[in-house]
Amino acid sequence: MGKLMAAILTIIVLAGCGNGTYDKAMEQGKLALANKEFDKALASFELALNEKPKDKAAKQSYDNLIALLEVKEDIRNEKWEAALERANKLLEQNGLVSSLKKELNQSIKTAEAGKAQIKLVTEKVENIKVLVDGKNFSEAQRLITELKQDQKVKEVFNRFSEEVNKIEVTVNEELKKQKEAEEAAAKEKAQAAAGAAAASKKKEFIIKLNDIEEGFAELNYLYANGVTSEMLEAENEKITRWDNALNEIYGYLKLQLPASEMNKLKEEQRQWIKDRDRAANASAANSGGGSMAELEYVGTVLRLTKERCYELLSIYIK
Repeated sequence: MGKLMAAILTIIVLAGCGNGTYDKAMEQGKLALANKEFDKALASFELALNEKPKDKAAKQSYDNLIALLEVKEDIRNEKWEAALERANKLLEQNGLVSSLKKELNQSIKTAEAGKAQIKLVTEKVENIKVLVDGKNFSEAQRLITELKQDQKVKEVFNRFSEEVNKIEVTVNEELKKQKEAEEAAAKEKAQAAAGAAAASKKKEFIIKLNDIEEGFAELNYLYANGVTSEMLEAENEKITRWDNALNEIYGYLKLQLPASEMNKLKEEQRQWIKDRDRAANASAANSGGGSMAELEYVGTVLRLTKERCYELLSIYIK
């Protein structure tokens, strides 16, 4: 509104100048153009043209200014090719005032910069599409982020924002799928490794248990004479070896099982001890008493401890 009022005032002032209106209008128009007061310049050239409708200089000045304003309008609308075409065509004219040339040259620089930005962004978007087609989603995401943060193309990026945002949605979805697949593969690999380790450990324990069985041959002499105390010594030694093996297996499971499963095993183990002792006492009671009762007791403890070793391996180490 301020520019328009200034232009109107200029016309009023010039209109009151009598026969010198044309000259003063042309002078004021050129001065306003030099000062980039385009509305005022346009009003002045229009007044000069009204004073002398057939005057070539006034007509040319008016038309050139209109053309300059069209160039600037094209630039505002990011119509770079149209702006360059108009500006270059206008520069081909002879006798352009220096201020108009300066404005046109500046407009050309702006349009060329905008055109270059469009080209740069277009190439980057196409590159991103190629990466997406090639399923290189991580690199595509990196370029999208880089493009959005690039201040050099900030002014023209809005033209591509909707397209880029759609691509980014696809990229993020695919990256999520990739991550889930990688996590699943890693979990499967870890489970396979854990299974292999468990199988190896189970084999190791079975070898140890077999060695315990074979090692009992060294105790055969204690059974040779049928002396109760010697047989009890042998049975208790066997119990000690099986009990050590059971504790080793149980200690391994404490390190491997989840807390909830280990808590369950602890309860089972406490119950197993009670059941073992109850079964051993029952065996002793059914033996008729005396030295046989003691042998039946330790014999039952020995048998159940051995069975428990293999039971833990079978249930908890696959």
